[in-house]
Amino acid sequence: MRKKIALIVYSLGMGGAEKVVSDLSFQFAKQHDVTLILFDGSRMYYPYAGELIDLRCPSKSGFVAKTLNFLERSGQLKRIFQAKRFDVIISVMEHANFPSILASRRTIAANHCNPDRNFSQLDWLFAKWLYPRAKMVVAVSQDGMRIFQQRLGLQNITCLYNPVNLNRIRELAKERPAVHIDGQYIVAAGRLSPEKNFSMLIDAYAAAGIREDFKLLILGEGGGRPVLEQQVKAQGLEKQVILPGFMRNPYPYIANAHCLAMSSLHEGFPVILIEALGLGRPVISTDCETGPREIIQHDSNGLLTPSDDREAMSAALDRLCLDVALHARLQQNAAASVEYLDIEKVAEQWLAL
Repeated sequence: MRKKIALIVYSLGMGGAEKVVSDLSFQFAKQHDVTLILFDGSRMYYPYAGELIDLRCPSKSGFVAKTLNFLERSGQLKRIFQAKRFDVIISVMEHANFPSILASRRTIAANHCNPDRNFSQLDWLFAKWLYPRAKMVVAVSQDGMRIFQQRLGLQNITCLYNPVNLNRIRELAKERPAVHIDGQYIVAAGRLSPEKNFSMLIDAYAAAGIREDFKLLILGEGGGRPVLEQQVKAQGLEKQVILPGFMRNPYPYIANAHCLAMSSLHEGFPVILIEALGLGRPVISTDCETGPREIIQHDSNGLLTPSDDREAMSAALDRLCLDVALHARLQQNAAASVEYLDIEKVAEQWLAL
């Protein structure tokens, strides 16, 4: 049966949650009518399928302005919901979740962060008021679901892991990379911001024995670039640590890397780990809350290290780059370990809620 599906998210700017919405729109559009509703359509890094509605209601600063903005978003959504009569309403992240639930109790509200780290006191007040009214609250990790249950006592909550379009990224990985990297390298990717903790990763790499044989490639852009560039310069690593910026297609770089390293202080359910494993790359990740421990089976498809532990990350880099048998075993297990997260399987779970 063909359904009318609404996907609501703040924007399609850079970010893991935004990429999930983009992928879901294409998957749903194969059999259903999709409407993508944005609050700010000026930042379009990801493509989409279906009809686009831009509410032109970007974020405001100040309590009064934020309150009026919230009510405006909710009012616009309510009018659209009444006119379109959607069969399924899915909102993503609290910017979209709160006004969408107020507009319709049929909203399935997905949270893509670690709420203990990312929710403000005001967010928790809104969540306590609105999340029990949603048709379903979706956490993207078991740890995230546990946090919501402990803080809010929610009964209408479940866990659905972030999906990845594995066939799509494998095709994109075959494209010629925009920047050529000589020799072997370790890849990392994400917004250049403090929570990704790339400064620790650079320090760990600087202390590792493999720094002469393996470069470190960090894909991404953000406000933390000047600090990271200064750190690289201070350690004399200009030729070994490469910061080429944001890449619209990062997959050739990931597919050709020796491994991927993730150094985050906190995550929701990191898509980058799934993508790297789906491309057959072993991964090293901090065991931060939430997500990595639900993706990585230590010593089977990757390595977990304690969060914000430079020495442990440095040792893991050396181990995975120097132990040929370990690398081969992790590589062999990588792709199969995330097949259950392929978008065709996960999309059906969304529609079954």
